Amino acid sequence: MERSLTVFVDQTSWPTPPELPAFPPSFTAGTQHFDMNIPVLLLTIGYLTTPSHASGVSLSEFWAWVRYLHAIADDPDLRLTPAFFELDAHQKTILSDDFGMGAPICWLMDRLQLGPIADGRYFIDRVAALVGANSTKPKKRGPGKSPDFVACDATGTWHIIECKGTQTGNGYRETQLGGRGPPPTGAVAQKSTIQFPAGYAGQRLACGLQIGVQGGAHGSSLRIIDPPADEKFVVGKEEMVYADDAIIRAASARSLRLAGFAASSSAMSAPAGATPRSRQTSSRYERARRETVTEKQNRAAEELKNRRERKAFTAEKRRYLGREIEFDLPAPIVVGKRVVRSVRVRYGVGLDFLGQLSNHPLVEEPIQEVDGSTQAAKERTTTDAGRYSARMHVGEAFVSEINLRG
Repeated sequence: MERSLTVFVDQTSWPTPPELPAFPPSFTAGTQHFDMNIPVLLLTIGYLTTPSHASGVSLSEFWAWVRYLHAIADDPDLRLTPAFFELDAHQKTILSDDFGMGAPICWLMDRLQLGPIADGRYFIDRVAALVGANSTKPKKRGPGKSPDFVACDATGTWHIIECKGTQTGNGYRETQLGGRGPPPTGAVAQKSTIQFPAGYAGQRLACGLQIGVQGGAHGSSLRIIDPPADEKFVVGKEEMVYADDAIIRAASARSLRLAGFAASSSAMSAPAGATPRSRQTSSRYERARRETVTEKQNRAAEELKNRRERKAFTAEKRRYLGREIEFDLPAPIVVGKRVVRSVRVRYGVGLDFLGQLSNHPLVEEPIQEVDGSTQAAKERTTTDAGRYSARMHVGEAFVSEINLRG
């Protein structure tokens, strides 16, 4: 189940050599076509929209499978069905945002050999807590918003990615991508909220997806740029150990949550209190903070102790524990020659990863300094797909699968 997506990479937006970042050798300048596997896209949307730190039930874990399978038109290129294109403004915005994140990350995964991916806001909160910084809390929208994602690749290089999606047209997409200013606007401003030191800093990408509709004059297209702007949250070279902690925790917490280990996810994402920004204090609130930490650690320890009660399955000869869900679609869809009436989804965390995690309490310190097994969460994020299925791996730490069933 594949759809073609037109991608335009604007090499002129990169700095002139020898200024950095250099235009990636794995990128091709200009217009090209990308075969987008739809089950992979849905897995990616479900993964990215599940927050690294959350409490309660997150519908993001199920939203992509249940809703968006019916949104894809039966065209050779990526388009929406008219019914989904004509949703009310609020629902259109949600769909545009979700596809605007999923499509660029699908395209970037192999080209930048991305490993773990962290929410930009979570990354800032966690690093700020570890270094004791009193940084301004990122805004939820506007130029002061944190970038959507921070990602580390297989070489240890860090990338900033801001994603936009729209069904309105190319003109509005250009507004979303923004400009240098002054002041900088749109994605140009947002993707530049974080700065890494020389030797660690990679691409600073702004990605805009224009989504087409069945019967329209134009299909969907993705535009990739790398414009400069002033950074606001600086990570020093001596603080990169905290960056490693933040991105390992982000990927691990998201994986644990998707696999059904909610208590372990909470303790992983915010080990020092109620939120990722929590840290030790000398005020009268310290006792309450410690009580919160102890309660979270106890819940996580109990959950990990009983991990064998979870669904066990094997993927590519590796063993995982997590959950498996099969549900009927609201209406059948036709994929190739198969009428798909149900979907099976599996999320799992590696058996070895869980075993090592259960050997000690989840700690407040940089986790990679205490538990070397968590480095598995920094390995490459990869996908593979068949005609009616797809699978996503975060190294050997996490796997998700989707199967379209008759």
